Amino acid sequence: MKRTELFVKTRKDAPANEVSRNAQLLIKAGYVHKVMAGVYVYTPLGIRVLENIKQIVREEMDAIGGQELIMSALQKRSTWDETGRWDDDTVDVWFKTKLKDDTELGLAWSHEEAIIEMIKEHITSYKDLPQNVYQFQTKFRNELRSKSGIMRGREFVMKDMYSCSVNEEQHEKFYQSSIDAYMRVFKRLGIGEDTFVTLASGGAFTQFSHEFQTVCAAGEDIVFHVPSTDQYYNHEIAPSQASAFDNSGDEMKAREDVEGKGIIGIEELSKFLKIPVELTTKTMLFEDEKGTVIAAAVRGDYNVNEEKLKNASGAEMLKLASEDTVRKVTGAEVGYAGVLGLPEEVKIFLDDSMKGRKNVEMGANKTNYHAINVNFGADIAEPEQFYDIKDAKDGDIHPETGKQYEVIKTAEVGNIFNFGTQESEETDFYFTNEKGKKQYVHLGSYGIGITRVMGVIAEKMSDDKGLSWHANVAPYHVYLAGIGEVEEQAEALVARLTEAGVEVLYDDRNVRPGDKFADADLMGIPYRIVISQRTMKDDSVEVKGRTEQEAENVKIEEAVTYITKKLDL
Repeated sequence: MKRTELFVKTRKDAPANEVSRNAQLLIKAGYVHKVMAGVYVYTPLGIRVLENIKQIVREEMDAIGGQELIMSALQKRSTWDETGRWDDDTVDVWFKTKLKDDTELGLAWSHEEAIIEMIKEHITSYKDLPQNVYQFQTKFRNELRSKSGIMRGREFVMKDMYSCSVNEEQHEKFYQSSIDAYMRVFKRLGIGEDTFVTLASGGAFTQFSHEFQTVCAAGEDIVFHVPSTDQYYNHEIAPSQASAFDNSGDEMKAREDVEGKGIIGIEELSKFLKIPVELTTKTMLFEDEKGTVIAAAVRGDYNVNEEKLKNASGAEMLKLASEDTVRKVTGAEVGYAGVLGLPEEVKIFLDDSMKGRKNVEMGANKTNYHAINVNFGADIAEPEQFYDIKDAKDGDIHPETGKQYEVIKTAEVGNIFNFGTQESEETDFYFTNEKGKKQYVHLGSYGIGITRVMGVIAEKMSDDKGLSWHANVAPYHVYLAGIGEVEEQAEALVARLTEAGVEVLYDDRNVRPGDKFADADLMGIPYRIVISQRTMKDDSVEVKGRTEQEAENVKIEEAVTYITKKLDL
């Protein structure tokens, strides 16, 4: 491809409203065009990168028995009503629309239900199993916040695969093979050394899942690693022992209610009361699916973790209690709740961070008032059990090993979900076994964000000059810059490289050499070859790797062999 024929042009500046580094670089280098927050056009240059990523994923999915198909992005409401996930209270990222006859449709944020609906027509007997199908499909998610460029889009490309197995043993074998396949994918993409498997919440899919997280300063996730182990947890479910705070040796004081109207935040409250933040308490009220009110309390420097609270309470669903419910239960306005004197029907869960404290603050269950010097045994009963219902944070301890977590900033690049027979039971997806009896299918779901991965690579593999693609995903292997009257020699070298399987972007523009070199670095092409009248004097070219400091002179007749060895072609 000649630069004079290339559709895109590089630019010196990214749009002023683009705050993410990955999108800034990709826009400047000509890979994407921004339509709006979270929505991007992928140019011919960007498509080449995406297709290279997709091909690597395709090869690894095929290798473990996956078969490619493509589903519709338009989803029927009835498909999702069956599992309750059409409801916006359950899944809050739907884009919904209607046909002209008022039939409701959704733009697919996922394809679990839709693919089950289709596969049910093709699987009736144990002889039809196992089956594993995948697709590359555009997904639509009405994200509240979309400030991370192509790492979190409202419209994005995902590889999603779905496995159907006879039993748990067959499913588990495929599930493990998918983990291995994913790690091969990320290694081939050039991010394997910084990518690991974490245990995570299943969100709207299932109780737990596994995520593939890549170390990335621009990532939106926090991973907790147990040092000297291969145990990694997403912050949502990391088992956590609170960082040390113990004032149990202090003299017990008498409880008081202190007026403190309109105080915003724990830090402001601790200053107002002149006590450490660790002596404040956060109390949150929730309602479960049965309408039972649940009070959850943590030390003030922590936040209540709803996933952990669901597990502790056995609730299938939790939502914040309404203002009316808070008033009815506590007698106070929102913001002044505590666990003092709550009605017996309220279930109370205290986090283990509440241990070892005397003379603590908490809401007085009286509007504008905070109770201070609250103590177990004197003001509230000592609980029979404390729970881990908090978001883990830096400094926390892994309970089983006693080791302090290593906290890592990451970006999620893939996830896998083990549904067992939960979804097949909900959708009545079954087959007949060898004895002719009805048996539910074991299901799994496996995702890789194709466009997100591109954004993560752009964040990680870049410097102050621009992008630096791994050769496996780069749009071209070589950026060949012709300087001066060398068109004939340059085109001859392009032909030889192309014949050897090397993809070349030939900069034939009539611009300054510095502009060509700057574009080569900005675009992140792995190797730059310069052919000029000066280099031709000794029948050579200059070859420089994108991350190398110095160029090397290579005889022109040896250039093809030199490059193919570097690229391992």
